[in-house]
Amino acid sequence: MNDKKQLKGHLLSILCVIAWGTSYLVSKNLVEKITPAQLMILRFVIAWAAIWLLYPKWYFNWREEGQFLVLALVGNTLYYLAENTALRLTLASNVSILVSAAPIASALILRFFERDERLSRRQITGIGIAFFGVLFVVFNGVFVLKLNPLGDLLALAAAFCWALYGFLCKRIMDRYDTFLCTRKLMFYGMLTITPLLLKDGGLKGIRLLQFKDFCGVAYLGLVCSALCYLMWNEAIAEIGAMKANLYVYAVPVVTMIASAIFLSEGITWGGAVGGMLVVGGMLLSSVTKPFGRSRHV
Repeated sequence: MNDKKQLKGHLLSILCVIAWGTSYLVSKNLVEKITPAQLMILRFVIAWAAIWLLYPKWYFNWREEGQFLVLALVGNTLYYLAENTALRLTLASNVSILVSAAPIASALILRFFERDERLSRRQITGIGIAFFGVLFVVFNGVFVLKLNPLGDLLALAAAFCWALYGFLCKRIMDRYDTFLCTRKLMFYGMLTITPLLLKDGGLKGIRLLQFKDFCGVAYLGLVCSALCYLMWNEAIAEIGAMKANLYVYAVPVVTMIASAIFLSEGITWGGAVGGMLVVGGMLLSSVTKPFGRSRHV
């Protein structure tokens, strides 16, 4: 039974990474027409409505709502805000690298607060190999690095937000239904992004969107927000925050492959080598039992 749960958790993580990796292609087009806050509120509203239809059970307790608010602030509002703002201040390659440091941030958090998910030397080595692979994938053979302190710090903050979200989510998921947690996550995401939305002039920007743009927004809301957060929360419950966050390394790989397929962007030798390093590092990090030892009954 435990092996089935582990397999389920890994499969859900892979599906999330595939969707999130392709979401960059959609978001890249949309943020040229509307602001990040406008895009975020559209995603949250669509996701919240979809999950409400699937799980129309009302639950509200003043003593318990604070934890959902904090979870939404960390995993939705602050994460997306830091990432999108960083993209405006520094190179996209810098942001991709630093946000992909979420597994490292997760390891640091678990090191201090969670004894059950301490990392072995093999897992630490795997994390290092995968992160080195991310460098190759992001630069895709063209090594250009331009530092921007504020933008780079915001990208790093996004990585820590995602790692902290996984840590907090693991604790909450042990006590609540996955659908309930995800729905509240989207609801409080809407509330916390509203002040920024009003600052951007409300939803006036959506008048610039065409039919294909609305299809993109629907994909981001229904698949990348509603479905993926449901699957990701369930994956964390099954395999833990550390193992789930390792798959974040694969997001740039998926984006690279999707760009080659849909945007005809070439994959260089650096991208190919990086992809293999990411996969190899992730596999090495996922191994918890020593090699060459058999278990006797």
